[in-house]
Amino acid sequence: MILLEFIAIKPCKYDAYEAVPKDKISLDMDVCESVLAIKGYEILSNPKVMLVVRKGVEITVYPRGRLLMHPVKDRDQAELYARAIYSALGM
Repeated sequence: MILLEFIAIKPCKYDAYEAVPKDKISLDMDVCESVLAIKGYEILSNPKVMLVVRKGVEITVYPRGRLLMHPVKDRDQAELYARAIYSALGM
């Protein structure tokens, strides 16, 4: 497992945060769906981006690694959710 760094964890509109990994990432959405489902995430959709829900937080996972999290009110909470997703994916 690598230590994941973020280029940005910042507010994105009201009540939402986005996390952008520092390194380039390419995610296979079908593999991510399988792994996250096994880890207890509820998968709501997976057209070319994936919407997952965990503990009432909706997290949109993009193929290049960007995450959009809602509702999240502060940076520390957003970073915890982002790290949890990437940890579940083995990153």
